[in-house]
Amino acid sequence: MKTLLVNLPWRRGKLYGIRAGSRWPFMLEPESGKKIPGYMPFPFFLAYAAALLEKNNIDVNLIDSLAEGYSDEEFINKAKEYGPEMIVIETSTPSINTDLEWVEKLKKEIPSALIALCGTHATVFSEELLKENPGIEYVLRGEYEFMLLELMQSLEKKESPGNIKGITFREGERIIENPDRPLIDDINEFPWPARKFLPMYSYNDEFAGFPVPNVQVWASRGCPFKCVFCNWPKTIYGGTRYRTRDVKDTVDEIEYLLKEYGFKGFYFDDDTFNIGKERILSICEEIKKRGIKVPWAVMARADTSDFETLKAMKEAGLYAIKFGVESGVQEIVDRSGKRLDLKKVKENVKNAKKLGIKVHLTFTFGLPGETAGTIRQTIKFAKETDPDSVQFSVVTPFPGTLYFDELDKKGYIASRNWDDYDGANRAVIRTADLTDKELVDWCNRAIREWNRFLLFSRLMKRPVKTLINALKNPSYIPVFLKGLFRK
Repeated sequence: MKTLLVNLPWRRGKLYGIRAGSRWPFMLEPESGKKIPGYMPFPFFLAYAAALLEKNNIDVNLIDSLAEGYSDEEFINKAKEYGPEMIVIETSTPSINTDLEWVEKLKKEIPSALIALCGTHATVFSEELLKENPGIEYVLRGEYEFMLLELMQSLEKKESPGNIKGITFREGERIIENPDRPLIDDINEFPWPARKFLPMYSYNDEFAGFPVPNVQVWASRGCPFKCVFCNWPKTIYGGTRYRTRDVKDTVDEIEYLLKEYGFKGFYFDDDTFNIGKERILSICEEIKKRGIKVPWAVMARADTSDFETLKAMKEAGLYAIKFGVESGVQEIVDRSGKRLDLKKVKENVKNAKKLGIKVHLTFTFGLPGETAGTIRQTIKFAKETDPDSVQFSVVTPFPGTLYFDELDKKGYIASRNWDDYDGANRAVIRTADLTDKELVDWCNRAIREWNRFLLFSRLMKRPVKTLINALKNPSYIPVFLKGLFRK
């Protein structure tokens, strides 16, 4: 049974959607003259699902319209050319209205195809989506790869999916929601993602000057911590389970990707990479043993590594590290469920910089207890910590997270138009002290202040190097200037 997995087109004016592979889906404007944005996450769940189907002899294709830069017409033509009998669509909250419009288009263009939704938003609203949209036959809730395999096998046998855990489906006039599916204990059961279908040089993460093209890989799934705003642990994984891959198999995949595609770096885009010191040291040792010399980067916590671990990572080629900090106020961090010691953040940022590792910190405004005063303290904390780059955003409490439920009970949800759930461009919440507009204003102010600080601190510390970089790279100064005058 021919199965097409898709990351659908999603654009609004000049803005380009970032959906599959993103824990924080949003819209971004590509740089002038470029077809797609510089940041493009790899669609891991779709690619793992495609690999699993292919391994089990199911005819499968995967189209990532966003990474390909396809127009609506180009995507439709590609889909019709394949002739699918099943179309699997990964959804997100800010794209869901567009996704549902596409369901109607696909039913008109390929009327014989069944349609299944998956992803975060579909997981939370599975019954509602089926009741309100007759063009949808199935919703795959949570981590869906093996669920999809079982569904396709049952359809090929013309059997009912009634015994497949995790599926919500239509049977005549009834909507049936099967029990939740337990997570796979051993994630080594997954084959490597099916990258052959995808435009691999389109997937990049350029933070802190990380070289491109780079490739994104997973060494683990999930996170044992309990951040109230975090989307995937609650909606996709259904809890705080943390599962790791075999070290040698992980490095085997990296080695293959570097040889096959010639990438200039690789990035561990795990929910939290650096948990388990012994495992991290083993990964570093395996990288060195293979003679892998390209730079790499990780998504990590700032309190689960010590100097020894960071040193081992640096010796194995670590170029840059992302730490999610969220707030520079300990009380805000504690109330968010993150359980992060800000003193440890400063210590490990200092350790990383001492070792020559680039540091990127992320902060978000609007967490429980946020005020204008706490935002000022966060901006101050960012400057004092002095990372190589930062990200400021307004928190987006996606449906299914604990924070969405908390804000909903308090009447602090400012919009229920899912199109608005784009933390890169707007706010959908208020706090006890700040309106949605004030949160956006403060976020823009933080970006301006950081860019001024970055420009002047770099000029003070390394005036000659800063000026040389500006002459070598025409985009160097305009990036600063854009931040200085951002409204």
